[in-house]
Amino acid sequence: MSANKDRILIVENDPVISDFIGRQALSSAGYQVYTVGDVTSAITKIVQTSPDLIICDINLPGLSGKDLMVALTAQGIETPVIVIAPEGKEAEVIQTFRLGASDYLTWPMREAEILRAAERILKQVHEQRNRGFLERKLKDTNQQLQQRVRELTAIFSMGKAVTSITDQKVLFNKIIQVACQVSYGDLGWFLMREEEKPKTFVLVAQHQLPVSMLDNLQQAWDDGISSLVAMSGETLSMHGEPIKRFRVKTLGKSIIIVPIKVQRQVMGILVVMRTHAQPFTESEQHLLEAVADYASISLVNSRLFRAIEARAQALEDLAKRTQYGEKITQELLSTVHHHLINMNTSSQIALDDLTKDPTARWNPNQRKLLTQLQEGLQDVNTVSQTIITNTSSQPDHHTDLSTIVKDMGAHFLPQAQKHRLQLVVEVPNHPVLVNVEFFHLSEIIKGLISNALQYCLPQGIIRLHVTQLSNTTAQLTVSNSGAIAHNLRDSIFRKKSQEQKQRAQRFGGIGISLELIRELIIHYDGKISIDQTQDNGTAFRIQLPLSQKMID
Repeated sequence: MSANKDRILIVENDPVISDFIGRQALSSAGYQVYTVGDVTSAITKIVQTSPDLIICDINLPGLSGKDLMVALTAQGIETPVIVIAPEGKEAEVIQTFRLGASDYLTWPMREAEILRAAERILKQVHEQRNRGFLERKLKDTNQQLQQRVRELTAIFSMGKAVTSITDQKVLFNKIIQVACQVSYGDLGWFLMREEEKPKTFVLVAQHQLPVSMLDNLQQAWDDGISSLVAMSGETLSMHGEPIKRFRVKTLGKSIIIVPIKVQRQVMGILVVMRTHAQPFTESEQHLLEAVADYASISLVNSRLFRAIEARAQALEDLAKRTQYGEKITQELLSTVHHHLINMNTSSQIALDDLTKDPTARWNPNQRKLLTQLQEGLQDVNTVSQTIITNTSSQPDHHTDLSTIVKDMGAHFLPQAQKHRLQLVVEVPNHPVLVNVEFFHLSEIIKGLISNALQYCLPQGIIRLHVTQLSNTTAQLTVSNSGAIAHNLRDSIFRKKSQEQKQRAQRFGGIGISLELIRELIIHYDGKISIDQTQDNGTAFRIQLPLSQKMID
C-alpha cells in the first residue's frame, strides 16, 4: 500500500475497465484514484490535481490518448503515462513510446499486472523527485557556502584594512563598503562622534548616498534615528511602517543601526539601509556587529597612531628647538666675541693715553670710549642672561605677541632716547597669541629692533606695530626712517657684507642676524618681507600663524 497516497488519474471511457483498474486494483492498494472519460476532462483534472501517474486508454472517442500525450508535452507537463491498448495494437503502442509513454498494459489484464506497472513507474517518480530535492538542497547549500565565503572574505579584508591602512578617510570608506557588502544593503553611512562635543556625530564616510547629500561629508549629521542608538548603545533594526516616522524614510524602507564602542562608549555608528522593506536577518546583524568590532579596533589603532605621531612631532620640535637655540647662542657669542675685541682695542687706546700722562684729565674721546665700554658690558650681561634663559626655558607655542613687543619696546627705549630716536609701540589692548616659542619670538623681535637702531636716520622714528590680519594670522611691522637701496634688498636676509656694516649709523645692541630671523620665521610657517614706507623709510613685515587657543 502506498504510504504517501500517490495520486493516479485514469482516463478511460469504458466503465468496466475503469472500475476494474481504479476501484478493484488501485484504490484497494491505497492509491488516491481519479477517473475521467475523455481527454478534455483529463486535461482539466491534471491542472487541478497534479497526479503522480496517468493511466490512459489509447483509443478514446474524440481526442485519443496520443493527443493527450501531445498536449501534455506542449504544456511542459512531465507526469508519466501508462497506456492501455487491446491486443494487436502494438504499432500504435510504439508510437505512444515515441510521444513519451512510460509503459503499456494490454487489455484484458490482471490486477497484479496493474499494480506492478504502477509501483514500478511511481518508484521512478519518487527517485526522480528525491534527486530533484537533493539537487535543490545541494544548490541551496552551495549558495549558502558561497555567501559565507563572500562574507568571510569581506571580514578578512576588513581585518587586513584595520591593520594596514593608516589613512582614516580610506579606512572609513572601506568599513562602510564592507558593512553594505556583508548585509546586502543598498546604501549606508558611517558617523563619528566629535571628541569635544559628545552629542554631535560627523558624517565621515558613505556608500551610495544621493549626490545631493555628499556636501554633508565631514559635517555634523543628524538622521533622527542614530541618536537613539548612541544613547542606548544597542543595535536597532526596523523596516516597513515604523521607519516612516523618521527622516531616513526617503532613503529606504529597511534600516539597521549598529553602535561602534570603545571602552563601552559609543564613538561611532554604522548605518545600512535597503530600498525595499526586507528586514535584516539575525545573521546579517551579527556580521555587521563584527564589522563594528573591527571599526572599534581601527579607532583604537588610530588613537595610538596619533599618539605616536604626536610623540614623534614633539621630539622633532624639541630637536629643532635645540638646533635653533644653539644657532642663536652661537650667533650671540660670536657677536659678543667681536664686541669684546673692539672694546679691548678701545680701552687699550684710552689706557695708553693715560699712561703717557697720568695727571691728564679725561678728554671727550676717552669719555666716549668709557661709555662704549660700559654699554658693551651691559650688552654682554644681557646676552649672558639670554643664553641662560634659552637653556632653562620650556617650549610654549602660545606666546602673546603684544606683551613681548611692549616689553621689548620698554627695554630698547633708553637706548633709542640716548641716540635721540623716537621709539613708538602700537599694540592691541587684547592678547595676540601666536604659534611661536617665547624665546625664539623674543630674539626675533630683539634682532629686528637692534637692526632698526643701527640704520635709522638721526632723529628718526622707529615704530613697532602689531595687528591681527585675519582669523588665522597676526602681523608685526618694525619700521624706521632709514632707507635700504633696492639693490641690497635681495641680499638683506643673507650675511651682512662689509658695505652693509659700514652703512650702519650706530651700535644697536646685540641681536641675531636677519638671516637667522628669516629662518626662524619660516620654521614657524610664517612670512617676512621688506617694504619701503611712505616717508622713504624701511618696514619689515612679519606674518605669524595664530595659536589654536586664539582661533578657538
